[in-house]
Amino acid sequence: MRKNILSKLVAFTGVVAVASTLGCLGGGGGGGGGNPSNPSNPSNPSNPSNPSNPSNPSNPSNPTNPSNPTNPTQPTGPTEDPNLAARVIDYSQALRTAALKLTGALPTMAEINGVTDAATYSAQIDKYLADPRFASQVRMYFRDMMKMGGSLQVNANNQMVTVSLDTAPTFAARLVVDGKPMTDLFTATANTCPTLNEATGAFTDGTCAGQTNPVGVLNDPGAMAHMYSNMAFRRVRWLQETFVCTKFPAEYSATPVAMGAGQYVSPWPFTSITGGTDATVAPINFHDTSSVVCANCHSTMNHIAPLFANFDVAGRLQTTIQVKTPTPTNPTTKLTDWLPAGQTTAWRFNKPAATLTDLGAAMAADPDTASCQVARAWNWAMGKTDIVNDLAVVPTMVIDSLVQQYKAGGYKLKPTLKAIFTSDDFVKF
Repeated sequence: MRKNILSKLVAFTGVVAVASTLGCLGGGGGGGGGNPSNPSNPSNPSNPSNPSNPSNPSNPSNPTNPSNPTNPTQPTGPTEDPNLAARVIDYSQALRTAALKLTGALPTMAEINGVTDAATYSAQIDKYLADPRFASQVRMYFRDMMKMGGSLQVNANNQMVTVSLDTAPTFAARLVVDGKPMTDLFTATANTCPTLNEATGAFTDGTCAGQTNPVGVLNDPGAMAHMYSNMAFRRVRWLQETFVCTKFPAEYSATPVAMGAGQYVSPWPFTSITGGTDATVAPINFHDTSSVVCANCHSTMNHIAPLFANFDVAGRLQTTIQVKTPTPTNPTTKLTDWLPAGQTTAWRFNKPAATLTDLGAAMAADPDTASCQVARAWNWAMGKTDIVNDLAVVPTMVIDSLVQQYKAGGYKLKPTLKAIFTSDDFVKF
Protein backbone atom coordinates (compact mmCIF):
# COMPACT_ATOMS: atom_id res chain seq x y z
CA MET A 1 0.00 0.00 0.00
CA ARG A 2 1.51 3.31 -1.07
CA LYS A 3 -0.63 5.88 0.71
CA ASN A 4 -0.57 7.43 4.18
CA ILE A 5 -4.34 7.57 4.32
CA LEU A 6 -4.40 5.47 7.48
CA SER A 7 -2.22 7.91 9.38
CA LYS A 8 -4.46 10.78 8.29
CA LEU A 9 -7.56 8.90 9.40
CA VAL A 10 -5.98 8.17 12.78
CA ALA A 11 -5.23 11.85 13.21
CA PHE A 12 -8.74 12.74 12.15
CA THR A 13 -10.23 10.27 14.65
CA GLY A 14 -8.18 11.89 17.38
CA VAL A 15 -9.48 15.31 16.45
CA VAL A 16 -13.07 14.06 16.47
CA ALA A 17 -12.56 12.45 19.88
CA VAL A 18 -11.21 15.69 21.33
CA ALA A 19 -14.05 17.67 19.76
CA SER A 20 -16.60 15.30 21.28
CA THR A 21 -15.04 15.68 24.71
CA LEU A 22 -15.02 19.44 24.43
CA GLY A 23 -18.68 19.36 23.39
CA CYS A 24 -19.56 17.47 26.59
CA LEU A 25 -17.56 19.81 28.76
CA GLY A 26 -19.19 22.81 27.15
CA GLY A 27 -22.72 21.54 27.73
CA GLY A 28 -25.37 22.92 30.04
CA GLY A 29 -24.37 23.84 33.60
CA GLY A 30 -24.84 21.41 36.44
CA GLY A 31 -25.36 22.07 40.14
CA GLY A 32 -23.65 24.77 42.16
CA GLY A 33 -25.55 27.81 40.96
CA GLY A 34 -24.01 30.86 39.33
CA ASN A 35 -21.84 31.96 42.30
CA PRO A 36 -18.21 31.51 41.18
CA SER A 37 -17.05 31.38 44.83
CA ASN A 38 -19.32 28.43 45.56
CA PRO A 39 -16.97 25.43 46.02
CA SER A 40 -19.49 23.21 44.32
CA ASN A 41 -19.65 25.47 41.27
CA PRO A 42 -17.82 23.63 38.46
CA SER A 43 -16.36 26.96 37.34
CA ASN A 44 -14.73 27.56 40.74
CA PRO A 45 -10.98 27.02 40.26
CA SER A 46 -10.74 25.40 43.68
CA ASN A 47 -13.39 22.83 42.88
CA PRO A 48 -11.54 19.50 42.44
CA SER A 49 -13.92 18.64 39.60
CA ASN A 50 -13.10 21.84 37.74
CA PRO A 51 -11.12 20.78 34.65
CA SER A 52 -8.90 23.86 35.06
CA ASN A 53 -7.94 22.90 38.61
CA PRO A 54 -4.32 21.68 38.44
CA SER A 55 -5.10 19.03 41.03
CA ASN A 56 -7.88 17.60 38.91
CA PRO A 57 -6.57 14.36 37.36
CA SER A 58 -8.45 15.22 34.18
CA ASN A 59 -6.61 18.52 33.80
CA PRO A 60 -4.20 18.05 30.88
CA SER A 61 -1.55 19.98 32.80
CA ASN A 62 -1.68 17.52 35.68
CA PRO A 63 1.42 15.31 35.36
CA THR A 64 -0.62 12.28 36.38
CA ASN A 65 -3.12 12.81 33.58
CA PRO A 66 -2.55 10.04 31.01
CA SER A 67 -3.27 12.56 28.26
CA ASN A 68 -0.52 14.90 29.47
CA PRO A 69 2.26 14.82 26.87
CA THR A 70 4.82 14.83 29.74
CA ASN A 71 3.38 11.62 31.14
CA PRO A 72 5.76 8.81 30.17
CA THR A 73 2.79 6.58 29.36
CA GLN A 74 1.33 9.07 26.86
CA PRO A 75 2.40 8.85 23.21
CA THR A 76 3.57 12.14 21.73
CA GLY A 77 0.86 12.04 19.06
CA PRO A 78 -1.29 9.79 16.89
CA THR A 79 0.38 6.48 16.31
CA GLU A 80 1.23 5.94 12.66
CA ASP A 81 1.20 2.53 11.07
CA PRO A 82 4.87 1.45 11.18
CA ASN A 83 4.65 0.22 7.61
CA LEU A 84 3.52 3.65 6.45
CA ALA A 85 6.09 5.42 8.58
CA ALA A 86 8.80 3.24 7.06
CA ARG A 87 8.03 4.28 3.50
CA VAL A 88 10.65 6.17 1.58
CA ILE A 89 10.54 8.24 -1.57
CA ASP A 90 11.39 6.25 -4.67
CA TYR A 91 11.11 8.45 -7.75
CA SER A 92 12.18 5.71 -10.12
CA GLN A 93 9.39 3.39 -9.02
CA ALA A 94 6.86 6.23 -9.03
CA LEU A 95 7.96 7.15 -12.54
CA ARG A 96 7.11 3.68 -13.82
CA THR A 97 3.52 3.93 -12.62
CA ALA A 98 3.17 7.53 -13.79
CA ALA A 99 4.52 6.73 -17.25
CA LEU A 100 2.12 3.81 -17.69
CA LYS A 101 -0.85 5.91 -16.60
CA LEU A 102 -0.01 9.05 -18.55
CA THR A 103 1.58 7.65 -21.72
CA GLY A 104 0.64 3.97 -21.79
CA ALA A 105 4.29 2.91 -21.88
CA LEU A 106 7.10 2.28 -19.42
CA PRO A 107 9.67 5.06 -19.00
CA THR A 108 12.87 4.84 -20.98
CA MET A 109 16.15 4.15 -19.22
CA ALA A 110 17.20 7.71 -19.95
CA GLU A 111 14.08 9.02 -18.25
CA ILE A 112 14.66 6.81 -15.21
CA ASN A 113 18.31 7.84 -14.93
CA GLY A 114 17.35 11.47 -15.38
CA VAL A 115 15.11 11.51 -12.32
CA THR A 116 17.23 12.06 -9.25
CA ASP A 117 15.19 14.38 -7.03
CA ALA A 118 11.85 16.12 -6.65
CA ALA A 119 12.64 18.76 -9.27
CA THR A 120 13.70 16.33 -12.01
CA TYR A 121 10.78 14.01 -11.22
CA SER A 122 8.33 16.92 -11.41
CA ALA A 123 9.81 18.02 -14.72
CA GLN A 124 9.36 14.52 -16.15
CA ILE A 125 5.71 14.46 -15.08
CA ASP A 126 5.27 17.73 -16.98
CA LYS A 127 6.73 16.06 -20.07
CA TYR A 128 4.32 13.15 -19.77
CA LEU A 129 1.37 15.53 -19.43
CA ALA A 130 2.52 17.27 -22.62
CA ASP A 131 3.21 14.01 -24.47
CA PRO A 132 0.93 13.30 -27.49
CA ARG A 133 0.17 9.90 -25.96
CA PHE A 134 -1.43 11.56 -22.92
CA ALA A 135 -4.51 12.51 -24.96
CA SER A 136 -5.31 8.87 -25.70
CA GLN A 137 -4.64 7.83 -22.12
CA VAL A 138 -6.90 10.43 -20.58
CA ARG A 139 -9.62 9.63 -23.10
CA MET A 140 -9.39 5.99 -22.01
CA TYR A 141 -9.80 7.19 -18.44
CA PHE A 142 -12.98 9.06 -19.36
CA ARG A 143 -14.28 6.08 -21.32
CA ASP A 144 -14.07 4.04 -18.14
CA MET A 145 -15.51 6.84 -16.04
CA MET A 146 -18.49 7.41 -18.34
CA LYS A 147 -18.90 3.74 -19.26
CA MET A 148 -18.80 4.66 -22.92
CA GLY A 149 -16.65 4.02 -25.98
CA GLY A 150 -16.87 2.60 -29.47
CA SER A 151 -20.24 2.79 -31.21
CA LEU A 152 -23.81 1.60 -30.85
CA GLN A 153 -26.36 0.51 -33.43
CA VAL A 154 -30.00 1.21 -32.65
CA ASN A 155 -33.28 0.78 -34.45
CA ALA A 156 -34.92 4.19 -34.63
CA ASN A 157 -38.25 4.20 -36.46
CA ASN A 158 -37.37 1.00 -38.33
CA GLN A 159 -34.06 2.45 -39.46
CA MET A 160 -30.69 1.26 -38.14
CA VAL A 161 -28.67 4.18 -36.85
CA THR A 162 -25.02 4.07 -35.75
CA VAL A 163 -24.25 6.29 -32.79
CA SER A 164 -20.74 7.13 -31.59
CA LEU A 165 -20.11 6.48 -27.92
CA ASP A 166 -16.72 8.20 -28.06
CA THR A 167 -17.80 11.80 -28.44
CA ALA A 168 -18.36 12.55 -24.74
CA PRO A 169 -15.11 10.91 -23.52
CA THR A 170 -13.17 12.64 -26.31
CA PHE A 171 -14.64 16.01 -25.40
CA ALA A 172 -13.72 15.49 -21.73
CA ALA A 173 -10.19 14.49 -22.71
CA ARG A 174 -9.82 17.61 -24.82
CA LEU A 175 -10.81 19.79 -21.87
CA VAL A 176 -7.97 18.26 -19.85
CA VAL A 177 -5.34 18.42 -22.58
CA ASP A 178 -6.22 21.96 -23.64
CA GLY A 179 -6.38 23.23 -20.07
CA LYS A 180 -10.06 24.15 -20.19
CA PRO A 181 -12.35 24.14 -17.13
CA MET A 182 -14.03 20.80 -16.54
CA THR A 183 -17.26 22.67 -15.83
CA ASP A 184 -17.51 22.86 -19.65
CA LEU A 185 -18.70 19.27 -19.41
CA PHE A 186 -22.02 20.77 -18.33
CA THR A 187 -22.04 24.18 -20.01
CA ALA A 188 -20.15 24.18 -23.34
CA THR A 189 -22.28 25.28 -26.29
CA ALA A 190 -20.03 24.40 -29.26
CA ASN A 191 -17.55 21.79 -30.49
CA THR A 192 -18.64 19.22 -27.91
CA CYS A 193 -17.98 16.34 -30.32
CA PRO A 194 -14.32 16.68 -31.35
CA THR A 195 -12.21 13.94 -32.88
CA LEU A 196 -8.76 12.82 -31.77
CA ASN A 197 -5.73 11.93 -33.88
CA GLU A 198 -4.10 9.37 -31.60
CA ALA A 199 -0.76 9.54 -33.40
CA THR A 200 -0.33 13.27 -32.86
CA GLY A 201 -2.56 13.82 -29.83
CA ALA A 202 -4.32 16.62 -31.71
CA PHE A 203 -8.04 17.30 -31.46
CA THR A 204 -10.25 18.61 -34.26
CA ASP A 205 -13.41 20.59 -33.69
CA GLY A 206 -16.63 18.76 -34.33
CA THR A 207 -20.39 18.81 -33.82
CA CYS A 208 -22.39 15.68 -33.13
CA ALA A 209 -24.63 14.42 -35.90
CA GLY A 210 -28.25 15.21 -35.14
CA GLN A 211 -27.40 17.45 -32.21
CA THR A 212 -28.66 21.00 -31.85
CA ASN A 213 -27.78 23.52 -29.16
CA PRO A 214 -25.11 21.51 -27.30
CA VAL A 215 -25.01 21.64 -23.52
CA GLY A 216 -21.70 19.99 -22.73
CA VAL A 217 -22.25 16.25 -22.54
CA LEU A 218 -25.77 16.60 -21.16
CA ASN A 219 -27.32 16.18 -24.60
CA ASP A 220 -24.53 14.17 -26.19
CA PRO A 221 -26.31 11.79 -28.62
CA GLY A 222 -24.08 8.89 -27.64
CA ALA A 223 -24.79 9.32 -23.95
CA MET A 224 -28.50 9.78 -24.54
CA ALA A 225 -28.69 6.67 -26.77
CA HIS A 226 -26.49 4.54 -24.53
CA MET A 227 -28.53 5.44 -21.45
CA TYR A 228 -31.98 5.21 -23.02
CA SER A 229 -34.51 3.62 -20.64
CA ASN A 230 -38.04 3.79 -19.27
CA MET A 231 -38.90 7.27 -18.00
CA ALA A 232 -35.29 8.46 -18.68
CA PHE A 233 -34.19 7.26 -15.26
CA ARG A 234 -31.02 5.61 -16.57
CA ARG A 235 -29.89 8.96 -17.98
CA VAL A 236 -30.46 10.59 -14.61
CA ARG A 237 -28.61 7.83 -12.79
CA TRP A 238 -25.69 8.17 -15.24
CA LEU A 239 -25.40 11.86 -14.41
CA GLN A 240 -25.53 11.28 -10.67
CA GLU A 241 -23.10 8.38 -10.46
CA THR A 242 -20.63 9.63 -13.06
CA PHE A 243 -20.38 13.27 -12.07
CA VAL A 244 -21.41 13.32 -8.40
CA CYS A 245 -19.85 9.98 -7.42
CA THR A 246 -22.76 8.76 -5.32
CA LYS A 247 -25.85 6.68 -5.85
CA PHE A 248 -29.34 7.90 -5.12
CA PRO A 249 -30.69 9.10 -2.70
CA ALA A 250 -28.90 12.33 -3.56
CA GLU A 251 -30.46 14.63 -0.95
CA TYR A 252 -31.03 14.36 2.78
CA SER A 253 -33.17 16.36 5.15
CA ALA A 254 -32.01 17.32 8.62
CA THR A 255 -35.36 16.06 9.91
CA PRO A 256 -36.20 12.65 8.38
CA VAL A 257 -39.71 11.37 8.90
CA ALA A 258 -40.68 7.82 9.85
CA MET A 259 -42.81 6.45 7.06
CA GLY A 260 -43.96 2.93 6.19
CA ALA A 261 -41.06 0.49 6.22
CA GLY A 262 -38.44 3.14 6.79
CA GLN A 263 -37.76 6.87 6.89
CA TYR A 264 -38.40 9.58 4.36
CA VAL A 265 -35.07 11.43 4.24
CA SER A 266 -35.51 13.84 1.33
CA PRO A 267 -35.97 17.59 1.80
CA TRP A 268 -38.62 17.62 -0.94
CA PRO A 269 -42.27 17.54 0.16
CA PHE A 270 -43.48 13.95 -0.07
CA THR A 271 -46.26 15.01 -2.42
CA SER A 272 -43.90 16.82 -4.82
CA ILE A 273 -43.82 13.70 -7.00
CA THR A 274 -46.63 11.65 -8.46
CA GLY A 275 -48.04 8.87 -6.31
CA GLY A 276 -51.06 7.11 -4.94
CA THR A 277 -52.95 3.91 -5.65
CA ASP A 278 -55.14 5.33 -8.41
CA ALA A 279 -53.44 4.04 -11.56
CA THR A 280 -55.31 6.51 -13.73
CA VAL A 281 -53.55 9.32 -11.85
CA ALA A 282 -50.27 7.62 -10.99
CA PRO A 283 -49.27 4.72 -13.26
CA ILE A 284 -46.23 4.30 -11.00
CA ASN A 285 -46.86 4.87 -7.30
CA PHE A 286 -43.78 6.78 -6.19
CA HIS A 287 -45.41 7.22 -2.78
CA ASP A 288 -45.14 3.52 -2.03
CA THR A 289 -43.53 2.77 1.36
CA SER A 290 -44.44 -0.91 1.75
CA SER A 291 -40.91 -2.26 1.33
CA VAL A 292 -38.70 0.76 0.66
CA VAL A 293 -39.47 4.46 0.64
CA CYS A 294 -39.42 5.04 -3.11
CA ALA A 295 -39.60 8.80 -2.74
CA ASN A 296 -36.18 8.96 -1.10
CA CYS A 297 -34.63 8.54 -4.53
CA HIS A 298 -37.43 9.62 -6.81
CA SER A 299 -38.08 12.96 -5.15
CA THR A 300 -34.85 14.03 -6.85
CA MET A 301 -34.93 11.78 -9.91
CA ASN A 302 -38.45 12.74 -10.95
CA HIS A 303 -37.53 16.43 -10.98
CA ILE A 304 -34.60 15.80 -13.35
CA ALA A 305 -35.86 13.06 -15.67
CA PRO A 306 -38.32 15.14 -17.73
CA LEU A 307 -35.40 17.22 -19.00
CA PHE A 308 -34.11 14.11 -20.80
CA ALA A 309 -37.45 12.72 -21.90
CA ASN A 310 -37.49 14.08 -25.47
CA PHE A 311 -34.33 12.29 -26.62
CA ASP A 312 -35.16 9.23 -28.68
CA VAL A 313 -33.48 5.84 -28.71
CA ALA A 314 -30.77 7.24 -31.02
CA GLY A 315 -30.11 10.16 -28.69
CA ARG A 316 -31.71 12.73 -30.98
CA LEU A 317 -33.85 15.51 -29.54
CA GLN A 318 -37.51 15.37 -30.59
CA THR A 319 -40.42 17.71 -29.95
CA THR A 320 -42.33 15.17 -27.85
CA ILE A 321 -41.55 12.74 -25.05
CA GLN A 322 -39.79 9.61 -26.37
CA VAL A 323 -39.52 7.41 -23.28
CA LYS A 324 -42.01 4.84 -21.98
CA THR A 325 -43.72 4.13 -18.68
CA PRO A 326 -43.28 0.47 -17.63
CA THR A 327 -46.93 -0.46 -17.24
CA PRO A 328 -49.22 -2.67 -19.36
CA THR A 329 -49.23 -1.52 -23.02
CA ASN A 330 -45.93 0.34 -22.36
CA PRO A 331 -47.39 3.81 -23.01
CA THR A 332 -45.37 6.93 -23.73
CA THR A 333 -44.65 8.71 -20.47
CA LYS A 334 -46.57 11.86 -19.60
CA LEU A 335 -45.17 14.69 -17.50
CA THR A 336 -47.76 13.91 -14.83
CA ASP A 337 -46.32 10.39 -14.53
CA TRP A 338 -43.29 12.01 -12.84
CA LEU A 339 -44.66 15.17 -11.27
CA PRO A 340 -48.08 16.39 -10.16
CA ALA A 341 -49.48 19.61 -11.55
CA GLY A 342 -47.61 22.67 -10.37
CA GLN A 343 -44.22 20.94 -9.95
CA THR A 344 -41.30 21.96 -12.16
CA THR A 345 -37.96 20.41 -13.01
CA ALA A 346 -34.92 21.01 -10.81
CA TRP A 347 -31.39 19.80 -10.10
CA ARG A 348 -31.91 19.74 -6.35
CA PHE A 349 -34.44 21.02 -3.83
CA ASN A 350 -34.64 24.81 -4.18
CA LYS A 351 -32.37 24.66 -7.26
CA PRO A 352 -34.82 24.88 -10.17
CA ALA A 353 -33.75 24.00 -13.70
CA ALA A 354 -36.28 24.68 -16.41
CA THR A 355 -33.94 23.68 -19.24
CA LEU A 356 -30.84 21.58 -19.82
CA THR A 357 -28.85 24.82 -19.88
CA ASP A 358 -30.13 25.59 -16.37
CA LEU A 359 -29.33 22.05 -15.28
CA GLY A 360 -25.79 22.34 -16.62
CA ALA A 361 -25.23 25.62 -14.79
CA ALA A 362 -26.49 24.08 -11.54
CA MET A 363 -24.22 21.06 -11.92
CA ALA A 364 -21.20 23.24 -12.74
CA ALA A 365 -21.81 25.23 -9.55
CA ASP A 366 -22.36 22.16 -7.35
CA PRO A 367 -19.33 21.54 -5.10
CA ASP A 368 -20.05 17.81 -5.21
CA THR A 369 -19.24 17.64 -8.92
CA ALA A 370 -15.87 19.29 -8.27
CA SER A 371 -15.04 16.86 -5.46
CA CYS A 372 -16.10 13.96 -7.67
CA GLN A 373 -13.72 14.97 -10.47
CA VAL A 374 -10.78 15.11 -8.06
CA ALA A 375 -11.70 11.87 -6.30
CA ARG A 376 -11.94 10.00 -9.60
CA ALA A 377 -8.59 11.40 -10.75
CA TRP A 378 -7.03 10.33 -7.44
CA ASN A 379 -8.33 6.78 -7.79
CA TRP A 380 -7.10 6.60 -11.38
CA ALA A 381 -3.58 7.61 -10.36
CA MET A 382 -3.54 5.32 -7.35
CA GLY A 383 -4.85 2.30 -9.25
CA LYS A 384 -8.14 2.16 -7.36
CA THR A 385 -11.41 0.90 -8.80
CA ASP A 386 -14.75 2.67 -9.28
CA ILE A 387 -16.02 4.92 -6.51
CA VAL A 388 -19.67 4.01 -6.99
CA ASN A 389 -19.71 0.42 -8.22
CA ASP A 390 -16.85 -0.82 -6.03
CA LEU A 391 -17.26 1.62 -3.13
CA ALA A 392 -13.66 2.78 -3.62
CA VAL A 393 -14.50 5.99 -1.79
CA VAL A 394 -11.76 8.56 -1.14
CA PRO A 395 -11.96 10.13 2.34
CA THR A 396 -12.61 13.86 2.11
CA MET A 397 -9.59 14.72 4.26
CA VAL A 398 -7.27 12.92 1.84
CA ILE A 399 -8.11 15.10 -1.15
CA ASP A 400 -9.50 18.26 0.45
CA SER A 401 -6.43 20.35 -0.39
CA LEU A 402 -6.52 19.06 -3.96
CA VAL A 403 -10.19 19.97 -4.30
CA GLN A 404 -9.46 23.49 -3.08
CA GLN A 405 -6.57 23.77 -5.53
CA TYR A 406 -8.77 22.48 -8.34
CA LYS A 407 -11.45 25.10 -7.64
CA ALA A 408 -8.96 27.94 -7.17
CA GLY A 409 -7.27 26.99 -10.44
CA GLY A 410 -10.44 27.37 -12.49
CA TYR A 411 -11.56 23.72 -12.45
CA LYS A 412 -8.70 22.63 -14.71
CA LEU A 413 -7.82 18.98 -14.20
CA LYS A 414 -4.29 18.81 -15.63
CA PRO A 415 -2.68 20.79 -12.75
CA THR A 416 -4.59 18.58 -10.31
CA LEU A 417 -3.20 15.48 -12.01
CA LYS A 418 0.28 16.98 -11.70
CA ALA A 419 -0.30 17.52 -7.98
CA ILE A 420 -1.53 13.95 -7.51
CA PHE A 421 1.33 12.32 -9.43
CA THR A 422 3.91 14.34 -7.47
CA SER A 423 2.29 13.95 -4.04
CA ASP A 424 3.93 12.06 -1.18
CA ASP A 425 1.18 9.47 -1.38
CA PHE A 426 2.24 8.67 -4.93
CA VAL A 427 6.04 8.80 -4.70
CA LYS A 428 6.50 7.02 -1.34
CA PHE A 429 6.76 3.23 -1.13
